[in-house]
Amino acid sequence: MQAPAPTIKDKFGSVLKHQRVRRWGLGLLIAFIALVAISWLAVPHFVNQIATEQVQQQLGRKLSIGELRFSPLQLALTANDISLFEPDQTTPMVTVKSAVMNLSLSSVFRQALVMDEIKLVSPFVHIVRISGDGVGRYNFSDIIDRIAAMPKSDAPPLRFSLANIQLQDGGIQFDDKVVQQHVKVEALQMALPFLSNFPSSVTTYVSPFVSARVNGTPFSLKGRTKPFDSTLDTALALDVEQLDLASYVAYFPVPLPVQLQSAKLTTKLDLVFSRKKEHPELLLSGDVSLKSLAINDKNAAPLLRAESISTHIRQVNIFSGAAAIDKLLFVGPEVWLALDGKGELNWAGLAAKPAAPAASAAVRTEAVAVDASKPAASAAAAAPLPLSLLSELVLQKGIVHWSDAANATPTQELTLKNIAINAKQLSTQADAKPASIAFTANGEHDEVLSFQGELQPMVKSVSGKAELQAIALDNYQPYISKSLAASLSGLVKIKSALSSTPGQFKLDDLSASISDFKLSPKGKSGKPDGEVTVKAFSIDKLSLDTEARSIKLGNVLFDGMKADVRRDQQGQINLQKMVASKPASASSANPANAAENSTAHTATNASWKSSIQKIAFTDAAIAFADESASPAVAVKMEGIKLDIETVSGDLATPMTVALQASINRKGKLAIKGSTAAGLKAVKLDLDGQDLPVASFYPYFSQYMNASLTRGQASIKGKLNISNPMEASRQIAYDGMLKLANFHLLENGASDDFLEWKSIDLDGINAKITAEQPQISLKKLTLSDFYARAILSDKGRLNLQNIFASKAEAAAAAADAATATPVDKKTDAKIEDGGLVISGSSAKQTANVASTAPAAPSGKPAIIRIAQTVIKGGNINFTDNFVKPNYSANLTGLGGSIGAIASDNPQAAAIDLSGKIDNDAPLLISGTLNPLAKPLFLDIKGSANGVELTRLTPYAAKYAGYAIEKGKLTMQVAYHVENQNLQAVNDVRIDQLTFGDRIDSPDATKLPVLLAVALLRDNNGQISVNLPVSGSLSDPQFSIGGVIFKVFVNLITKAVTAPFSLLASAFGGGGEELSYIEFKPGQSLLAAESMSKLDNLAKALKNRSGLKLDIIGRVDPATDTEGLRRESLAKKMKALKLKDLRRAGAAGTQGVPAAPDEVSLDDADRKKYMEEVYSAEKFTKPRNVIGIAKTLPTEEAEKLILSNTVVTPDALRALAQARADMVRDYLEQKGEVGKDRLFLIAPRLTAEGIKDKGATTRVDFSLK
Repeated sequence: MQAPAPTIKDKFGSVLKHQRVRRWGLGLLIAFIALVAISWLAVPHFVNQIATEQVQQQLGRKLSIGELRFSPLQLALTANDISLFEPDQTTPMVTVKSAVMNLSLSSVFRQALVMDEIKLVSPFVHIVRISGDGVGRYNFSDIIDRIAAMPKSDAPPLRFSLANIQLQDGGIQFDDKVVQQHVKVEALQMALPFLSNFPSSVTTYVSPFVSARVNGTPFSLKGRTKPFDSTLDTALALDVEQLDLASYVAYFPVPLPVQLQSAKLTTKLDLVFSRKKEHPELLLSGDVSLKSLAINDKNAAPLLRAESISTHIRQVNIFSGAAAIDKLLFVGPEVWLALDGKGELNWAGLAAKPAAPAASAAVRTEAVAVDASKPAASAAAAAPLPLSLLSELVLQKGIVHWSDAANATPTQELTLKNIAINAKQLSTQADAKPASIAFTANGEHDEVLSFQGELQPMVKSVSGKAELQAIALDNYQPYISKSLAASLSGLVKIKSALSSTPGQFKLDDLSASISDFKLSPKGKSGKPDGEVTVKAFSIDKLSLDTEARSIKLGNVLFDGMKADVRRDQQGQINLQKMVASKPASASSANPANAAENSTAHTATNASWKSSIQKIAFTDAAIAFADESASPAVAVKMEGIKLDIETVSGDLATPMTVALQASINRKGKLAIKGSTAAGLKAVKLDLDGQDLPVASFYPYFSQYMNASLTRGQASIKGKLNISNPMEASRQIAYDGMLKLANFHLLENGASDDFLEWKSIDLDGINAKITAEQPQISLKKLTLSDFYARAILSDKGRLNLQNIFASKAEAAAAAADAATATPVDKKTDAKIEDGGLVISGSSAKQTANVASTAPAAPSGKPAIIRIAQTVIKGGNINFTDNFVKPNYSANLTGLGGSIGAIASDNPQAAAIDLSGKIDNDAPLLISGTLNPLAKPLFLDIKGSANGVELTRLTPYAAKYAGYAIEKGKLTMQVAYHVENQNLQAVNDVRIDQLTFGDRIDSPDATKLPVLLAVALLRDNNGQISVNLPVSGSLSDPQFSIGGVIFKVFVNLITKAVTAPFSLLASAFGGGGEELSYIEFKPGQSLLAAESMSKLDNLAKALKNRSGLKLDIIGRVDPATDTEGLRRESLAKKMKALKLKDLRRAGAAGTQGVPAAPDEVSLDDADRKKYMEEVYSAEKFTKPRNVIGIAKTLPTEEAEKLILSNTVVTPDALRALAQARADMVRDYLEQKGEVGKDRLFLIAPRLTAEGIKDKGATTRVDFSLK
């Protein structure tokens, strides 16, 4: 049997039996006892000395330890009454009643600090914040400064293992001298069973515990941890009860951008931390609530209030962001949102948004699903969760205060109350089902807002139904005032289905209504400037799709709209002025950007499609006042009923229009029609009765210098427009037009100027095209018209200015003021299809027939008028230019004109008649076609027995004599063909008799009675034929101008050039009858002069009242030389006559009786020149022996002439001889009575002769 093995006791006992072993053991025991004794005595002193010195040296503070005890056997050091003092070395900052530190022997083997126990009893710390600068200065800041200034060591960190860490009955007193607050922490208990950075200790679990009362609020933290395992597993219970967070805000290391006024935090949370394979997880679960939350901004303005915010967290992975929250509840949240004048939100500037690191973003994208119905058993077994899941979001009794100074004037203040939100299954998982969401709220004025729908946060989509009710627009006036200078009121209701996804927004079946709508634009003074009211406005079936770029509306209805539209003197409409102008953006300031933006905007808008099923106005009224026109315009349309159907933005669908309205009460307008697809055609049936044309007169007053005070238009027909949006548009009208009861007053006058009962245009068929307009009338009737023609005291005829522009009227008035009376004339002619009235003083024209803008260039318009009828015409003429005034009245004007056409040269018969002053008949007949190109006219007119006594004002003003008797008869004939005029104007004045002389500053200084005597024959009649001819194509040619000029020239010539007038009347040669020419130095009559005297004698015999003055004249410049030559000729003729008489008996046939009858040839001149030279007594050239030289004939003639003396008496005798010669001829040959011929003293110079005739003459003057 095998012996039993020896035990340890047996072995140890056998060892002790050896003596050497006993000695060594005894020695070691003694040494141990000695070491224990020494350490018991020395360690407390050594530790006290080292601790106080090092603290003073390193921290600059005084350390006091009341008692130190060391237990060598336990390696336990106990210190009592420990104090760390303030810098003043007298005031304790830190005190500890008792501290126990139990060192483990394993520290020797592990070469590290190993503690089996650390225990602090009644520790107390007094902390004081001295300054708030930067992160703040505290009573321990000097210690931190010293530590921070210590040089850094490259030695490895101290290895440690601390177990059974305990803090009992601790306290902290915090005094904040900056904000005068105090925090007191009492009953601080802390237990940390183990804390080690040794790998060998990682299997030991430590259950930490912390509890205290902070200002009376209990706080506790329990858990367990493996801090230095690779997983870093840590489990903590975070339990806080009504912790006042506001008390600790001042001690945050970073200043907050807000003021936390109050916040009571209560938590019951479990926080688990672990690291598995370098993948960290920090998991949080439990309940959190904040109560009595109040946050202000830095200016103490409120930002957020809440009764409570609470949440039940199923699990949140702090590091990855994955979360599962069962419920988030807001009770009584109140938020203040404000936009300042710069558009900055009060919340936006509270804190900068941190940029998320790329790694963090990558971590957050890792979403792992978890089954919410199965709670996690433990942190290790927790299933992956989606990135975010909120099972239920509830908001109750919410309030939002909104203040907007950026988009409203003044600042808009709004409050939403009773806000309630309920959302379920909110998830950020990509494939999560939509969350349901419900929202309701009330405005402060009982508005109702609601939304019911679904939300998918990850795809950023929302859909549902929204409704707004009882929105009173006047409550939002500050917003309106920012964009509109107007006040707005009305009650709005909107209901719609909507959906929104990235890139698309849709509205479906939207319906909206506004009741009692009122828009009141504000004038410069801030007072209302007109208004627009609508009893009820509604739209339905509106759909909007931004992706499809389409908007569709069902019915747009306006009921009871009343619009007061006004236009001020600057031409701005009140509705236009209310739109506030916006400053130009930077892009618009840059032309390149503006062009680019404009192009992009145009391209974007071009792709939108819009349509409206129906637009309807019922019982509408528009009052329009326009002060920019002169005079101001006031038009009122009432009873408006307008229906427009199938309206499309691209005009691709046909559209129908129906309008009914009354204008200024009496006018009625009805329009029905349609447009073709693409607006290719417009067809309208027009029916208007008594439309107030006069109300719109100021808009075409620029073309008139007369005021239209009354006038209505009636129209009935069909208007068709093809391609209205193109330059090739065609306009066609079939129907009638009537202008009735027109009444015009001349500007500045109150008397009737022009009026008619009616102008009827029947059977209108008009086609207006760019190529060639065509207008046809079956009948044009002018009934009961009256025109008052007035020649002003400035000599201006009112008809001249009726259709002139204001600039032309001003020029005409200036010309009229400077023109002389004799130049005054008026003329009427047809030119380019219109009646043109012109005057020589103004040299202007005014187109009467057409004041509309010129038609597009093309072929001339074709105008056809089948018949023109004139009835009951009356033209009253008054001349204020003369004093007393002259008046004439043309009455009973009537007649007809046959068919005329611009494309048919066939002339129409014209037959017009009337009376002058209800006495002298006026007749006009013939044929004409004023529309033909060129104009054709062949008419005759007559006026018989017009009493001239009515013209006394003119005679008195311009002639200086009154008319006592006389009658005027005229026969005129005009023929115009191929732009050439041939006219005959026969005027006969019978028994014109002037009365007494009348003083008039305007009377001519010419001898008027002489003029009458010149024109009046021996039967008392003055007959004048005024032929006119010329080309109408000459822009300077004027029919009336030529006639008037001829007539005026005739009168002027009768006075200023009577001999020319007499010569024209009796076949003479013009101006030459006023004088008879003679050769220089002679007084014999030539054959031509005798012919003139014969004509003059005939005229004088037919004008028995005329007397003739005869004035003999000489011109010394020519007659002196003439007399010398005549003297030489007489001497030579006398010598020849003497020779002739020598050759035969005196008086024999063939021998002249007197020297004047002798003729000389060249031989005679040479022969007798020598004889005369020899006989002259003047000094002559001589030869060397003193004998007179024989000179050539020319030289001899020069010496004779130069030595011939002509005396003034010789010149006077020559002038008198000439006068005698003429008088004798008129008496003897012309048979003019001697008593009518008078010799006037001769004129011995050529002064006063202005014509081009010879200055050697006899002048005549009539009396």
